[in-house]
Amino acid sequence: MSKLKLYFVRHGETQYNIEKRMQGFCDSPLTDRGVQQAKAVGAGLASIDFEAVYASESQRVQDTAKFALGEKALPIKTDARLKEMNFGVLESLLQEEIISEHGNILEKIFSMSDIDFKVPKGESFTDLLTRTKAAVDEIIATHKESGGNILIFSHGVTIGYLIMSLAKMETFPHHDNCCVSVISYENDKITVEMAADPSFRDKGMELLSSAN
Repeated sequence: MSKLKLYFVRHGETQYNIEKRMQGFCDSPLTDRGVQQAKAVGAGLASIDFEAVYASESQRVQDTAKFALGEKALPIKTDARLKEMNFGVLESLLQEEIISEHGNILEKIFSMSDIDFKVPKGESFTDLLTRTKAAVDEIIATHKESGGNILIFSHGVTIGYLIMSLAKMETFPHHDNCCVSVISYENDKITVEMAADPSFRDKGMELLSSAN
């Protein structure tokens, strides 16, 4: 049984990221900067051979995966369980709209003082981790015999909470757009090797700018 490494990439910057709208299950397109970030993280990861690619079914993630992979002929396997946390009635609202309509609900969610708390029509952190972990466990089960590197495109809260839980972190590891987290699986043990690292994206930016 060979060592298996899973590389998690958050999607590139989107229109809603710029507008600071709540973006979970709802979607908005990548900005020009988001496209550049996706190409950059792809360039930064280009020296690594990946056995398979998985992605959330959200369009912003699918697009990030396509721009990152570029000419690489790797099929993207879509998994709905890798989607962002569902923010229910808060979806697509501006922060000031959320505060005026729902008070300090964001504080209540992101303080994580109650991981079972969910907004109306939304998910709790417990719900989120249950489905993310199921998807990741399935990916590990599929590839653990052959080992190698697996690329997974997903979302900031989804990746962050998984990493936080696996590494038993006290604070939430904020993932900037196209940051990378890495976990390894060997001898039935999962280890977090890297959390919210911008270096692949930043190295790729340098490579792309020197190529132009």
